[in-house]
Amino acid sequence: MINRIPVLAFPAIAAWVLAWWLTEAEGYRRDVDQLFPWVAALHEDFRVRAARWPGDAGALVPGLVLGNTEAIPESLSDAMQVTSLTHLMAVSGSNCAIVVGLAFGIAALCRAPLWGRVASSGVALACFVVVVGPEPSVIRSSIMAAIGLAALLWGRPVAGVTALCAAILVALMFDPTLSHSIGFALSVSATLGLLVLARPLTEIASKWIPMPIAVAVAIPLSAAVACQPIILALSPYIPVYGIAANILAEPVIPIATVCGLLSIVLSPIPFLSDGLLAIATEMASLVAAIARTGAALPFARLPWPPGAWGVGLAAFVSLGIASMMVKGWRALGGLVAALAATLGLATTFGASRVAWASAPHDWSWAQCDVGQGDAVLIRDAGRIALIDVGRTEPPIRECLSALGVTHIDILILTHFDVDHVGGFGPLVGRVGTVIHGPPDGDADVSIIEKLQSGGAQIVFAERGLTGRLGRLDWRVLWPSDDNPREPGNPSSVTVLFERGAECDATCVTGLDLGDLPGAEQTSLRLTGGLVPVDVVKVSHHGSRDQDPELYRRIRAPVALIGVGADNDYGHPTAETLDVLAGVGSTVARSDLNGIVLVWRTSHGELRVWRERATEPRFTLNSEE
Repeated sequence: MINRIPVLAFPAIAAWVLAWWLTEAEGYRRDVDQLFPWVAALHEDFRVRAARWPGDAGALVPGLVLGNTEAIPESLSDAMQVTSLTHLMAVSGSNCAIVVGLAFGIAALCRAPLWGRVASSGVALACFVVVVGPEPSVIRSSIMAAIGLAALLWGRPVAGVTALCAAILVALMFDPTLSHSIGFALSVSATLGLLVLARPLTEIASKWIPMPIAVAVAIPLSAAVACQPIILALSPYIPVYGIAANILAEPVIPIATVCGLLSIVLSPIPFLSDGLLAIATEMASLVAAIARTGAALPFARLPWPPGAWGVGLAAFVSLGIASMMVKGWRALGGLVAALAATLGLATTFGASRVAWASAPHDWSWAQCDVGQGDAVLIRDAGRIALIDVGRTEPPIRECLSALGVTHIDILILTHFDVDHVGGFGPLVGRVGTVIHGPPDGDADVSIIEKLQSGGAQIVFAERGLTGRLGRLDWRVLWPSDDNPREPGNPSSVTVLFERGAECDATCVTGLDLGDLPGAEQTSLRLTGGLVPVDVVKVSHHGSRDQDPELYRRIRAPVALIGVGADNDYGHPTAETLDVLAGVGSTVARSDLNGIVLVWRTSHGELRVWRERATEPRFTLNSEE
């Protein structure tokens, strides 16, 4: 096989390694000059016109056509990530191929000579790059297209892998920082997968299914096989329905791209431009529907081992599948791919299923693993409250599904930072009452209105507000009219859950501090009303901005910290962990422990269960 590798492959790899080393050592940074200021105005005009269409369509179509994702709601962005459609929101190489192919075809219909067809394609390519900007995938695809057009003009066909290697060399020569670009790496990997794997996968699949369907399956599958190690390094989850979603979206994208680009070109002719834009937005709405439907299906994503171990296993899966395309290596390649995939899923999904077999059914408090955000459930006598919902929809949806929660009696939104309210989508239509802090702008008000449209009663939180959750009494301690604060962390809703008159030994009390800063914690402590509790949800993901005396006052045996793995904020800080250790709190962190459950046995023993732990069950008050 070595003698079949293009000679340019070796210098291309060497150039990539050298560029990486140089830019890392020299601190070289890419600075793209705004040579064409009118392009920004063109983008803005297209975005404004697209925004006239309501819902996902108007927000998504600028992303499909120009890579402009500013207006795309985070919930849709999350759904596209879960269904492996995120690449559609960046200008991909396929868009470049569509433009060049369209220009070449039009010139051919006009009976232009070969040089005329190549020239018109080159002009269209140059205009396309100027309009969409020098995105990594555009740079790669435009260089490959230019090489292909030049080869066509000279009558010397060039192999696809050779053109790819040459494109890598040229791109890194002019911009060495591309060696650090994830987008460039994904673009190169996807192209390599298409060039090497698409044909043999099509031939294999065509033995069992019709050729058009085989091609539709082989294209996204070959790109996925090549890109999966990189994708899993960024997000350790396997998009179960990714291939199916890409197959469904595949026929729609060329229509959206061509109509969108023609709408931009013909913008001086409003009736033509708007008509083409209407077609593009309809196609965009179909893509959005595919993404949201796929993300809402059960087991939309499966966990994969994080870090170098997970990337290594994914690489073995991809190499095994690629080896299956070569005669004489199929059995070994299949075995390697199967073993690596089994090992990866067994150490995550399988281990999680085993751990959940020991999970208590009578939990009272649950901390969801929503990354760098908060989501805490309180349950008593069949009634459920949820405090915050995390940054994105998939984690809170998966947590509620794992815990068997279908209805929320009380949803408390402590404040409207995205890491606390961004995942509200799955809760619409499933909430009885929403209690919220001060909104700060139209986007916050829109969240409240959407929850209200789903049938929720809306209540503004303020100190003194009280109620019952099963046998527990709850009351809002903050914000206070006597100490008004601006919206956000300083006005974070703080709720105390206390034993009610009907409580027995199994009731679990607690205090959720939201993101309340240290100064406001001190004010809350001085106003009184704090009592010892069983559980405290530590403020602001365990940041150092705390009032240690408050934690000493409540003396909670269990401290919950909602925090993302390897976050950039240093949460939780050593200072806060020392404070919690000093008051005797057992810390349970979502980054290390996943979902955490707290409950009391019929004998009053307070227990903690961790989804990820050497010993999932841990007794606080006595030995097992």
